[in-house]
Amino acid sequence: MYRSILFTLMCFSAISVWAQNSIPIQFPQTPSRNTNIGAFPKNNVLYCSLNDFAQILKLKTYINSESKKFEFRTDEFTLKFTANNPFVVIVDKKENANLLQMSANVIFAANSFFIPTTEFISILKTVIVEEISFDGYRITIGSTPAKSTFDVTNLSFEEKSNGLLVHIHSTKKINDYECWPKQIGNDTWFYITLANTRADINTIKSIKPTGIVKQILAFQYPTSVQLTLRLKGQINAAEPMIGENGKDILIAIQTATKEQAEARKTRNYERELQRERDKWKLDVVVIDAGHGGDDPGAIGVTGTREKDITLSIALKLGKLIEKNLPGVNVVYTRKTDTFVELYRRGQIANQNGGKLFISIHCNSMPGKNRTENGFEIYLLRPGKTESALRIAERENEVVKFEPDFEKRYQKLTEENFILLTMAQSAYVKYSEQFAEILTQEMGKHLDLSNKGVKQAGFYVLVGASMPNVLVETAYLSNKHDEKILKSVKGQQRMAEAIFNGVKRFKQEYEKTLSEGRSSGSE
Repeated sequence: MYRSILFTLMCFSAISVWAQNSIPIQFPQTPSRNTNIGAFPKNNVLYCSLNDFAQILKLKTYINSESKKFEFRTDEFTLKFTANNPFVVIVDKKENANLLQMSANVIFAANSFFIPTTEFISILKTVIVEEISFDGYRITIGSTPAKSTFDVTNLSFEEKSNGLLVHIHSTKKINDYECWPKQIGNDTWFYITLANTRADINTIKSIKPTGIVKQILAFQYPTSVQLTLRLKGQINAAEPMIGENGKDILIAIQTATKEQAEARKTRNYERELQRERDKWKLDVVVIDAGHGGDDPGAIGVTGTREKDITLSIALKLGKLIEKNLPGVNVVYTRKTDTFVELYRRGQIANQNGGKLFISIHCNSMPGKNRTENGFEIYLLRPGKTESALRIAERENEVVKFEPDFEKRYQKLTEENFILLTMAQSAYVKYSEQFAEILTQEMGKHLDLSNKGVKQAGFYVLVGASMPNVLVETAYLSNKHDEKILKSVKGQQRMAEAIFNGVKRFKQEYEKTLSEGRSSGSE
């Protein structure tokens, strides 16, 4: 009893400063704009109204009360929020997108959207030019831009006897950054990623290469910056450090000596590098037709079996790739009506040197004649929404057709998910890139509702150590969707739409490598 009373008092003390149902907004330089926005505390988190905030800053908004989605636009970015979801999508003018995860969900209440205030203000600092802060009680917004709207203002180089010193000039301390080299031909591409940073891209691009620096590339993403340097020759090591002012970043790059370079040539170093580069080519696409054999998968309104649809689409997709993408081999996890264990599908992909894994499925809702419709693309991550969890659970039910499945598969919980997916960690960015391209291409070429990219835990994707997605082509429980899926014309159009995604991804992927962009750039 005593502990219960003490806990109640502690909780009351923690939220007492948030007892009011609003948060003051102050504009120190224009007091006439001072106002309040709606707010409320929940689970020791203070939420503020997105609707009120957007109105105060006169931001363009888009609200869909039915799907519970809220968007607002600044001069350079669009921020997208969904109720009961902790993710924020940030898209810039060039359609580059970043996905940020908050510690709590967006809440939809009283026809308004509410978001954790502290995290929201932290996000806003990267997308608006006005200075903004939150002290736990009030939000303060400056009416004039900061002295510099850029965190990284310039880039300079200093030649050393044994290499190069790269100087990144910054107006703030950058806590999250990384750098790494990649040898291509006779040159070294050196990548530098700076998280939660904005850079003066035009100034950096205007810098003339000098010495061993042959080319300078700079890419601004919604929440990060990537600087790419093309360096002459090979390097031995690179060591980043903080400058004397506590803000600038210095990178000491040690180049290879003539003796070291000659020694590498005698070991046929170029041939070894070429073999390494060839490993990255997108030359094997693995197509996985979901279900099969004793496992029919979902059953449609008129009795259409998921296993038949997925196999037909998979075979048509394979033919398109073989015909139109020379040099790309197609591997099928199954080409007939047979049952293939989920763990074997990933093994087949890995053993055949797969570079892209596409698992094809059909969606369904309990009961028939349901209104739920459209296609959606899934990435392998713990499911965050009820519908994603339901779909993953249904697709994972197939393991029960396998003997001793309890011993072979671990439950995809938050606790063991990282361990199960470590082999794929290097391919997350490419999986995201392919998923985004695929949903765009399918949206353009199919007469189906586009439900976008989602995430959930699918056993079939766990074992594939390569970029991978699961495609829920449409809903067999929906009359319109089923009619498309069971027709030869509909299956062909579906295969063509997925092929367009594969083709475009291959082109952008190879262009990325040639231009010096990296998979870890965002």
